[in-house]
Amino acid sequence: MTALPDRERGEGLLRLLAPEAEESWGTVVMGEPHSKSRPRFSKEGRAYKDPADADAEQATKWKLRRWWRRGPLTGNVALGCVFFRSTRQEIDGDNLLKHLCDAGNGLLWVDDSQITAKYGAIELDEFMPRTILVVAPHVSTMLRGTDYVRPCEGCGAPFTPSRRSQRFHSRECSSAARRTGAVRA
Repeated sequence: MTALPDRERGEGLLRLLAPEAEESWGTVVMGEPHSKSRPRFSKEGRAYKDPADADAEQATKWKLRRWWRRGPLTGNVALGCVFFRSTRQEIDGDNLLKHLCDAGNGLLWVDDSQITAKYGAIELDEFMPRTILVVAPHVSTMLRGTDYVRPCEGCGAPFTPSRRSQRFHSRECSSAARRTGAVRA
């Protein structure tokens, strides 16, 4: 079996994940793909981020920042990755994706909860470890980010509701609207 060149592989991922996308972006991030580790716990039982994970996430964010010259995507997002590892070490693909999702927060997308289509594959390339990364707006019935914004019934400010029945963007706004009689209880 012959391997596809990185560009063709990325374009194929985009056709699979976001065929309706008018805009899409892709790059190859050179270097060994990093995997997110399990959360660590202090003696008091509080969870904290492993310092090595935090450093790797910052390093990935800097690599992405050199490529990504626009603001974060604000609606639904499709993300596709092919991780080329230099060893046969067993790594969970979900943890590779999670690392990239967290590194992209605030840069590629506002929050990784906007990702409504995701694909990750792991390949071996002993001589050139890298990650093929593609990103595009995604059409989905599961609306996220600015694809799902409505006006607050109290003050009119736009907000993203966390559930269908949410009518106000804050408790304070809800209470103020009820006190003034602007809305029914």
